[in-house]
Amino acid sequence: MKKNIAYILLMTSAMLVPSCTEVLDRQPLDKISENNVWQDESMIRAYVTNLYSRFPFNAFEISNWYNITDEGTTSTGNNINGTNGSVSRSSELNPFWDYAYIRDCNLFLERIGATPLQDESRRQLEGEVRFIRAYLYFEMQKRYGGVPLVDIVLDPFSEIDRKYTARSGEEAVAQFIGTELDAAIALLSDNPLPKGRVNRWTALALKARASLWSASIARYGERAQDGLTGIPADQAAAFYGKASQAATQIIESGVYTLYNKIPGDKSENYRKLFLDENNPEVIFEKPYDGVNIAHSWDGWHVPPQWAALRGGTGNPTLDFVMGFENIDGSTDQPGFGPPYALYDNGRGPFANKDPRLFATVFFQGDSWAGGTTQTYEGLDPSPAPSPAQIIRNPNTSYEQTPAVGPDSRNIAKDDLSTNSGFLIKKYIDDGATRIPEGQSKTNWITFRLAEMYLTKAEAEFELGNKAKAAEALNMTRERAGISLTTEAGISLEKIRTERRSELAFEGHRFWDLRRWRIAHQVLNRRFQGLQIILHYPTRKYYFIPFDCESFTRVFRQEHYYNPITTARIDNNPDLVENPLY
Repeated sequence: MKKNIAYILLMTSAMLVPSCTEVLDRQPLDKISENNVWQDESMIRAYVTNLYSRFPFNAFEISNWYNITDEGTTSTGNNINGTNGSVSRSSELNPFWDYAYIRDCNLFLERIGATPLQDESRRQLEGEVRFIRAYLYFEMQKRYGGVPLVDIVLDPFSEIDRKYTARSGEEAVAQFIGTELDAAIALLSDNPLPKGRVNRWTALALKARASLWSASIARYGERAQDGLTGIPADQAAAFYGKASQAATQIIESGVYTLYNKIPGDKSENYRKLFLDENNPEVIFEKPYDGVNIAHSWDGWHVPPQWAALRGGTGNPTLDFVMGFENIDGSTDQPGFGPPYALYDNGRGPFANKDPRLFATVFFQGDSWAGGTTQTYEGLDPSPAPSPAQIIRNPNTSYEQTPAVGPDSRNIAKDDLSTNSGFLIKKYIDDGATRIPEGQSKTNWITFRLAEMYLTKAEAEFELGNKAKAAEALNMTRERAGISLTTEAGISLEKIRTERRSELAFEGHRFWDLRRWRIAHQVLNRRFQGLQIILHYPTRKYYFIPFDCESFTRVFRQEHYYNPITTARIDNNPDLVENPLY
């Protein structure tokens, strides 16, 4: 097949039942004995394949993290619990609490030692499952802080020790994740292929990410009196050190290199990074083939002109666009008027921005699939720009020129428009024209080398090693084509801006805002878009900022953690709710 998907194809789960030793001493024909599973290599591997099939890649299917950050809004208005402040004990945001999955990992790890597998195969599979278990606990730590730590197979028909039903402290969960990953690293092969299978470098990448998370919680969070949320501040340096060390091991291995196949066009090089299947930067990804395993990113986000059904559902905010540095490293921002400056094209006000911006966002007039994106939402026929004279009727033309573009927010049908004046370009396939929903095949990158450089830069800066931080940060900046920083010039804000620009729409921003404890500063506002107006006499454009959402977002202090929820506590009274809920 075009892509190796052997480790993520969803297989029909075998029904595990105790072996039959009585009656006719004959096993049911429609079931597989549990003992037989652990004595058959193909079935053991099928068991692990099933674990992979459930792995929370946070991929295209659930990659709408951007709409609860400053990165973007949606064509449908975006008034949801994650933006309007209504997250509560009965209305959780993007939950993950899967102890059935953890139990299946525990069962494998308890049984693998007694299987007939060769040592090399046993070590590899054990390492993969330990990685998966660590990843599951990390997903829960990010959301809830401390959670019950269950690392054995519990018997539901026997009395269960309270240490498995009560929440462990967040620090204990973080330490468990680190210990589990160290064990996995020692077991796993360092073969980087296939990229959809866990290897030593994948485990190191998770260690770098998880350690950076815990370091940030220790430095910027507050530890609850019971220790269920928060990590002691004196642990920050140790976690930053672990993050940098893990990232450095990957960087110095030479196994991966930054994608740089089109160095003469920095924007196109960055865009292709997410589409090229032969990408030397990818550490771990979820493969798709468009048939057996597929997604709908193209169908949801391609400009409406080229959509099979919807398109244009994800809309970058003006705040996001303005947040990119200029090529020279400055942060000067364009003004929009009045008086209204005229620009030759939709990129005009942003022409000096970081080239990655133009690989991440569709602008008015961008070439695409043999045509041109048209997000302008009004036509001004007056001699000088005059907003009062704008024609906005989507059914009207002026001297045979449509009053609004077919990709604009003023077209009639919802879900075929942009509420901000911008559209997402990142990850859109070159051939994304009329691709039906559920038939896209672009791979989702979970870990890549650029993140490791950014992790090292942040960790070393927090440890006071500014020279090392600048050296690491400059790797992505040089690839992007923007000015390099120095030991004297580097700052935490520059590191955070670089991370925001490099990792946009990859599912990092929401978690970054939470771990830095700045979400309430960044998100509690009404986000803006940009009206693009065609000035007909000059065939140029001017721009008018506007509120692209009808409400002011709300992020409260309690939202730095998810609620444990009333339903879970009713099911397990040993659980304790998170602060302020």
